[in-house]
Amino acid sequence: MKIEIKKSGINGEGIGYIEHQPVFVEGALPFETVEAEIVEKNKTYMTAKTKQIIHKSKHRCTPACRVYKQCRACSLMIADYEAQCQMKEDNLKQSLMKYAAIPSSLVRKIVKSEQILHYRNACKIPFGMKGKKLVTGMYQPNSNYFTPIETCIIHDEQLERIRMEILDILNDFHYKAYDSSTKKGFRTLAIRILDHHAQVTLVTGEDVIDEACIQRILDIPNVISLWQSIHTQKKTVEIFGHKMIPLSEKRFLDFDLKGVRVKISPRSFFQLNTKQADRLYEIVKEEVGNVNLLVEVYSGIGGISFTLRDNAKEIIGIESIKDAVVNANMSAKENHLDHIHFICDDAAYKLEYLSKHNDIDVLVVDPPRSGLDENMLNVILKSRIKKIIYISCNPATLGKNLAVLKKKYQINKVIPLDMFPQTPNIESVSVIIRK
Repeated sequence: MKIEIKKSGINGEGIGYIEHQPVFVEGALPFETVEAEIVEKNKTYMTAKTKQIIHKSKHRCTPACRVYKQCRACSLMIADYEAQCQMKEDNLKQSLMKYAAIPSSLVRKIVKSEQILHYRNACKIPFGMKGKKLVTGMYQPNSNYFTPIETCIIHDEQLERIRMEILDILNDFHYKAYDSSTKKGFRTLAIRILDHHAQVTLVTGEDVIDEACIQRILDIPNVISLWQSIHTQKKTVEIFGHKMIPLSEKRFLDFDLKGVRVKISPRSFFQLNTKQADRLYEIVKEEVGNVNLLVEVYSGIGGISFTLRDNAKEIIGIESIKDAVVNANMSAKENHLDHIHFICDDAAYKLEYLSKHNDIDVLVVDPPRSGLDENMLNVILKSRIKKIIYISCNPATLGKNLAVLKKKYQINKVIPLDMFPQTPNIESVSVIIRK
């Protein structure tokens, strides 16, 4: 079936129309004409795969990754970088208009990434078997089909070297991938590298890892922290299991964040593109200005709060993950930042309490992809918070949240950043002022 592609979708697919019904075409770019095969028909839309490109976009390029089609994590790798950024910017504008009637004039030009390959400072990659050999790879979207990946070109090059050395060591000890029937084996390899130091977590079943294996991993250059996570649950989206076991003397990864030494443990979140994270924090810092009280919810290890240490007389961070709060308070204490402290609690519940008893000048929110939930939105609307800085990684949930916040707030500007080149994901900073 011949389809003309009019625009791109939020997952990097092309969108065309058949009798006014949208067709989401995998592997197609805007302004291309393709021969496509319909894969699924629904009442309001269809999905399809590109079989042949009849008219090619001038922005189409050959993917740099050999397993691009099998892995499918980097769906925009078929387009040059200028086109990637334009598609992301357009998708953000369309989502904000669709859900919140926010005009495109409020969306600034996208802040591009300096690195478009080898930028990712962390990975959580599943183990599998290739014959009798333990490998790492990816599951194709919405399937159990495992694709071994020899090398990933969006990973930091040091991270990739460490990943391959760990695989060699595990294979020397004849370890296997996880088997749910025996609750034994290796499930996931998690590596994070910051300031050229790496923290490794081996997610396994009920295995006891050989001491000689542990020592060999710790002897890998740049590896300073090693953990084992016991994970035997069947159906869960959680990467790490119920039990975390330190296998090295050094538990935390220390790194410099804008002049503050910050500690991070395996469960704690930090932005995956270090250089773009630095630019993101600078944008937030500029938009906050100088205030008395700033509250950050979903504060993680406190990266944003520490960046804003000179902007506010008092900073309170709220985070539900205990490990992250412990890291953040340790970092605040060791850096003598007595005006910054972090609380482990439900974000909406604690913000409601703080807003009733304090005059909050700025609220910084960096929620998960699901966005702000109903409780949090209600708390914000009832409060007298003067300014909100909303960091989002999902244009659709951002648009839906801003539609609600518009009842009491004015959307001042939205600044997009490309945090994840080659993928359709986009980060943004929205500046929201109380009416």
